[in-house]
Amino acid sequence: MTLIIVLISLLIIGILAHYSGKLIEYIKLPSLIGMMLIGMLIGPSFLNLVPDATLTIAPTLKDIALVTVLFIGGLGISVAQMKQIGRPAILLSAIPATLEGFTIALMAMLFLKFSFIQGAILGFIIAAVSPAVLIPSMIDLINRKVGQDKAIPQMLLVGASADDTIAITLFTTFLGIYMQTTSGEAISVPMQLLMIPLTIIISVAAGFIVYKLSKPIIEKISSSIGKVIVAFGLCLLMRAIEKYFHLEIFNSLLTVMLYGFFIRNYVVDSSQMILNQMNRIWKTGKLYLFAFVGMAINPTLVGEFFLIGCGILAISLSVRSIGVLISLIGTNLSFKERIFCVIAYLPKATVQSAKAAIPMQMGVAGGEIMQAIAILSVLITAPIGAIGIKLTSDRLLQTEN
Repeated sequence: MTLIIVLISLLIIGILAHYSGKLIEYIKLPSLIGMMLIGMLIGPSFLNLVPDATLTIAPTLKDIALVTVLFIGGLGISVAQMKQIGRPAILLSAIPATLEGFTIALMAMLFLKFSFIQGAILGFIIAAVSPAVLIPSMIDLINRKVGQDKAIPQMLLVGASADDTIAITLFTTFLGIYMQTTSGEAISVPMQLLMIPLTIIISVAAGFIVYKLSKPIIEKISSSIGKVIVAFGLCLLMRAIEKYFHLEIFNSLLTVMLYGFFIRNYVVDSSQMILNQMNRIWKTGKLYLFAFVGMAINPTLVGEFFLIGCGILAISLSVRSIGVLISLIGTNLSFKERIFCVIAYLPKATVQSAKAAIPMQMGVAGGEIMQAIAILSVLITAPIGAIGIKLTSDRLLQTEN
């Protein structure tokens, strides 16, 4: 009986997300805004119409959708583009998030009377860019051949996928330092910081190893569906391994993107077949990704910290934007293209929705304030980023004929 309820509810959620997205598109806004709004409306924060059993599996379905879009992103990056975007993509993965996180830490000390450690916990919840918002938008630009002369969407794809690694690792580090001060547990800060490059290296290596092992299997399979079952199945397996074993030195989302990159460039005969099938999967997957992201947002938590939160976010996003511009120094991007990159790096949703409640659950002082401001960052930046990308991409980037 529970299975039937879940299946019916998923069908209804998919239909509602589809038509709410279409409705929003009529007023020239990105469809994902409509999908997130309908998720918020029918979710626990408002009408609470979604069965508990469906909410229980929502994180898993959201993960599957994220794996789908990151795999597609990797399938859209060529070796030539990777050579072109390598240095700025690496800088984009580190500089904006680091600057923003520490800026929020300082602002939290000033406006919220937090300690620096408390402020850093909040800062690195908020500092991560949202793959749920940015990556689908970049894939749309790749499909429409916008910004391809300088591989700008690909650069932002790669940068954003590693940006989360740095933000989450620093969040975990400062949370661990806080817990040490309250419980007496020992933690090595240098070792925690070493985890950042180590995680990226291990994730790259894992993507390459999985590609080498799966290449002969994929090449032997004749049907496109069979190729997808093997390739996408391995992507889901990598994600499941990270989640099940709680591996802190392995970023499966980055690995999935790199695995897609290796297939695109070294299993050439099969890559387009796989990409075509994955695009079909994504048409359904995006409905649930954005609807479930919306369900995780609770605007009622914002309350009394709205004005302070807006002030902190205004300053932190300004610093983040400076970080993006610093990362692009030495590239051949025009002023308009640099401004687009700044806009594309604004949205937050996935990490903030997932991590906002953790400090409060672990007994961190001020945890309820951290949750409120993290949710506020989603409410403000997700629509601004998504709308900004849609409205400016054709005006600020070159379109290939």
